[in-house]
Amino acid sequence: MAASDPGLAVEVARTVKTRRRMSPRRWLREVGWRHLVAWLALAFALYPIAWVITASINTNDTLTGAQFIPRSTTFHNYTALFEGCQWDAGLPPFTCPGTQTPIPLFMWNSIKIALVASVIQIALSALAAYSFARLRWRGRRVGLISILLIQMFPQFLAFVALFLLLDTLGETFSSAVQVSLWVIAVPLAIIGALVAFLAARSDWSRATKRKAYVVAGVAGGILAWALIGQFADTFWPFLADYKVTLFPKIGLGTHTGLVLVYLGGSIGVNTWLLKGFMDSIPTSLDEAAKVDGATEWDVFSKIIMPLARPILIVVFILSFVGLYNELLLATVLIRDVEQFTLPVGLRLFVEAEYSARWGQLTAAAVLGTTPILVLYWSLQDRIVGGLTGAVKG
Repeated sequence: MAASDPGLAVEVARTVKTRRRMSPRRWLREVGWRHLVAWLALAFALYPIAWVITASINTNDTLTGAQFIPRSTTFHNYTALFEGCQWDAGLPPFTCPGTQTPIPLFMWNSIKIALVASVIQIALSALAAYSFARLRWRGRRVGLISILLIQMFPQFLAFVALFLLLDTLGETFSSAVQVSLWVIAVPLAIIGALVAFLAARSDWSRATKRKAYVVAGVAGGILAWALIGQFADTFWPFLADYKVTLFPKIGLGTHTGLVLVYLGGSIGVNTWLLKGFMDSIPTSLDEAAKVDGATEWDVFSKIIMPLARPILIVVFILSFVGLYNELLLATVLIRDVEQFTLPVGLRLFVEAEYSARWGQLTAAAVLGTTPILVLYWSLQDRIVGGLTGAVKG
């Protein structure tokens, strides 16, 4: 573009020449101070992270005697976190019997709870956002304002109510309803075989047949799992007589109760974010689809959801990180050490005044950040696009 516009090319050349002639004092007064502020802000943000990393490999296991640049280093703080844990390919894929601070189990609990709660939050928020953005019904504006006002109250105000509610639910649903894998595998195998037979004998499209064969394959895999479990006492004990939970236990000290509490925490904010993005999608797409005979569910699932994928990823990341780092509710509602999440489990390293393990605490904190880093690095290109669309909406 500069080559086709002579005036712009002359202006660019003049600007470059002026910058070259700029004196150091003028550069520092007009430009350099911005770089200085940026570097100071970056150092201020990275210093705590660097200090935690160096403290995790420091042989000095005290907080006051720790140095930013340790005199001697060791990785014993990391290896000590896995002592007593063994791999058994179950769910979770490891056990830590007799370990007071099973960090791998704490990380598994945090990832499991944050993942399940985030997925359900996205599903509920997307449905609510679509109804507010696309449907017209009485009380829609009042509902939006009510959701916003409810989010203004801090979550810890409901601690007592949530505690009593889960305590009551624990008396009603005190035990989980479990059945043998055979009860699920046999009906699924029959349905899968029937679907595969219909797909082979009918004139369905290639994509529909492929989905039918996938369903049949999954049903066959579950049946094979049940068959292997009958002869797995020696090689895979966790497969033997595997139980399927039809209805989990709900109450204090259960992950199910904690997930149910988390579901009501950020749905309002997520609904507003998703609604803002959906408002930026032209309504002409909906109208064209409805002219062709599409239903509201078709519009939502086949048009709105694919176009809203960037903001869905952003909402998932925000929800996952927030729930992964949540401490207050998990501290109140979880009691058993094996049920602890990572933020709650980290307190066990510093509960005793004269036997605090600061080196292992910092090592566990560094390991605990790996799921979030992996999530950000894998989806970082979607974050800016999703938030930009939400702000425009």
